[in-house]
Amino acid sequence: MADQLVEDLGRQIIDGRLQPGELLPNETQLLENYGVSRTVLREALQILISKGMLDSRQRKGTTVRPKTSWQQLDPQFLDWHHSIAGGGKTLTQLMEVRRIVEPPAAALAATRASVEEKARIQAAYEKMYVAKGNVEQFIRADLEFHTAILEASQNQFLLPIAHAIRTTMLMSLRLTNPDPSENHEVSLPLHKSLVDAILIGDASAASTAMSQHLDDTERRHQRASQ
Repeated sequence: MADQLVEDLGRQIIDGRLQPGELLPNETQLLENYGVSRTVLREALQILISKGMLDSRQRKGTTVRPKTSWQQLDPQFLDWHHSIAGGGKTLTQLMEVRRIVEPPAAALAATRASVEEKARIQAAYEKMYVAKGNVEQFIRADLEFHTAILEASQNQFLLPIAHAIRTTMLMSLRLTNPDPSENHEVSLPLHKSLVDAILIGDASAASTAMSQHLDDTERRHQRASQ
């Protein structure tokens, strides 16, 4: 029950039905409106408080916090935003984040990755290769590949970003990788160049290979949205 209430209130905040600074109905009214127990209501409100979307103060009630306070990389928030704002806008913003983060992360992975981390990157690539005609398996392996590179950067501040954008990246990969033949003929060679650069420790080549891969991803985004 708490999950349903979180979903409903969260979406109302994102789509503007509940505006920043707006005071939510009091506890009695919310209990009556949603037909839930006080425990469920308080649990739901606490979840939204933890996401930076609500603020609750004694004698003042619960208010919607400014957008700048929202945990916008929270996976659940991303899912709500994607469905409300539209996939195109969300994916465009995701590409901007990926271009900022992933080429430098690939360069760091090339110079910092341990033997085990390099093996995970190689293994993810091999899963993509084996998947070939199975689009869903290919996508899952592709997501594993990018996550492994971000983790191999050994930068603790990149890890939350990696986990936060998994949900939206999965949507992106499903949009841009529907054709098994194109995955094998175009996408795999781009990934192979990236793997090779990381394995030999060439930071510049790794960054360039990641940028070229993202160029291809953006081209697919544009084609899919036409």
